[in-house]
Amino acid sequence: MRHLRKAAGLLVSLSLLAAVLPGAAAYTVHGYSEGLAQAEDAGKWGFAGGDGSPVVPLQYDSVVSFSLGMAAVNLNGKLGVIRPDGQYLIRPEYDTLMPVGYGLYMAQKGDGWGVVSILPYTREGEQTNEIYPLIYAKVELGVSGGLDALILTSQGGGRTVIPLFQIPGHLAGLGVEGSQFPLTRGRVPSFTDVRGQDWFSLWVDIAYNTGIMSGTGGGAFEPGREVTVAEAIQMAANMSSRYRGDTFHTTAHVSTPWYSDAVTYCLASNIIEPYQFDDYGRQITRRELAQVFGATELARSLSQRNDPEKVKGAVKDVKADDPAAEAVYGLYVKGILTGVNQDLSFRPDAAVTRAEAAALAARLARPEQRVDLF
Repeated sequence: MRHLRKAAGLLVSLSLLAAVLPGAAAYTVHGYSEGLAQAEDAGKWGFAGGDGSPVVPLQYDSVVSFSLGMAAVNLNGKLGVIRPDGQYLIRPEYDTLMPVGYGLYMAQKGDGWGVVSILPYTREGEQTNEIYPLIYAKVELGVSGGLDALILTSQGGGRTVIPLFQIPGHLAGLGVEGSQFPLTRGRVPSFTDVRGQDWFSLWVDIAYNTGIMSGTGGGAFEPGREVTVAEAIQMAANMSSRYRGDTFHTTAHVSTPWYSDAVTYCLASNIIEPYQFDDYGRQITRRELAQVFGATELARSLSQRNDPEKVKGAVKDVKADDPAAEAVYGLYVKGILTGVNQDLSFRPDAAVTRAEAAALAARLARPEQRVDLF
């Protein structure tokens, strides 16, 4: 393996030999972002994981690096968007795709331009990902009245101007799931202790971008530090507030201790019960975190995507009579929990790191990152 590093962007180029993939040709890995790197062999591109092994097959004409769990790909001259496991968020059928933010892309197919979403919604009884249909002569980002805006020009020359700050509300009005947690283009953190090669960098990016988590000061995130009860309750309050659209997450809190307002909010929202915790400063267990996150209105609202009976049979270290069983099983069923290994083990009594909490929070907030287990 050969390592070539450019100190200015920590761009890593690794020449991986056939020993990595027995019987396969060598391929080259270019830089890491959100745990994955662009991988190329003989003009075909895909993505490799942190250990250099292939994650997304090398089948594309070109790819761009992942950002907030999305990467544009070019397959046979047509553009689409994938998520980190290679599943399509937008099928590769467009001649042009340019990111707007909020999980939206300006899209062109033939002579028509429009705006498409990574998440579908129901329109006139059918599923579609077209937020603005591909009927326009041109779609572009610009400035109108001093505000960043999406500008759609009709075939007749008329212009429709949509300020970007109005887009989350428009998506909510259409019923696009996850619109309460919009992905803001360009709002990606740069923590000194989170590298692009780390498995958790994707989850840190999303949890930070959606406002659920922040750094711990001094440019650090402390991904390996264990989460306290107070921090878990603060995250639950932030998620619930954003989902419900109330003012808790937009209000400055200067109470003493710092988490008391979050405790009050979660008590009033039935996320926690009186005297459920006797020490808010101690580390929270995985069992307790599942109970807190699972009691949020956000978690309760999510639809099932994994078979409940299969989940109960697979998660062998959580018994049916465990007081947290319903919450734990529910988060697996909804694609939030994936276990700590391939056996889907939960380890209910273990502590939770900030990196692990970020993964749960990110999947709760963003539907496109939830997981089909079977």
